[in-house]
Amino acid sequence: MSAVIPPKELMALKDQGFIRSGATGLFTAHVIAVAGVLSADETAALADAARRFGDGRLILTPRLTAEITGIPYENLPAFTDAIARAGLFTGGAGHGVRPVVCCKGSVCPRGLTDTFALARELHERFTLGYRGVRLPHKFNIAVGGCPNNCAKADLNDVGIVCFRGFRITLGGHWGRTGAAGVPMTAVFPRKEEVFPVVEKAILLYKDQGAPGERFYKLLERLGMEQAEALLLSDELLARKDEILSRP
Repeated sequence: MSAVIPPKELMALKDQGFIRSGATGLFTAHVIAVAGVLSADETAALADAARRFGDGRLILTPRLTAEITGIPYENLPAFTDAIARAGLFTGGAGHGVRPVVCCKGSVCPRGLTDTFALARELHERFTLGYRGVRLPHKFNIAVGGCPNNCAKADLNDVGIVCFRGFRITLGGHWGRTGAAGVPMTAVFPRKEEVFPVVEKAILLYKDQGAPGERFYKLLERLGMEQAEALLLSDELLARKDEILSRP
């Protein structure tokens, strides 16, 4: 018989990257692979944890996280400790900044930028830096290393694609009513110019998004012209502490 877990605890576990199956009562752990990369040692540690605490399976997701399935509730602490010894942790679920997805532009002959490095920096600044910041809904970021856009970056809340400089798209989303994001009119010549725009997009979402509202819906309400004006100004960064202080 599966353990009886209060809804509030289930929500907290989801925010930590543990999703319970309604059919079995067992948990799936979302383990973050930074920029979609796992070392051989990290992969071995995950395989060992899957055998010891789950059902022995490791599943790769479309968003380049690793999932360990079939973990009983009572095994969650031991599983967390085991992967932590390999420098790994769970996450990538709940209402916040999700793990950053990128193509393999760093090793692809068509790649125009080091996508792994850019995705890792975005991960450090926003997936980790904004960990614990509750947003109206999930917030996805993706990086494409050339105009071929194999990562489908424009299907994310914020997409970054390198061509001659960096193009940023806003409000892409997957699903039954999915649509590509809208490109900003501004083009950013240098990688360093991308980070403040991404941060301001997250702050805008936190500041003006309604509970449960996806980012693209907020953009529809505001209009792209107003949204882009906010993302190119310093207003949101000036109010960062006040915005993030809200529950």
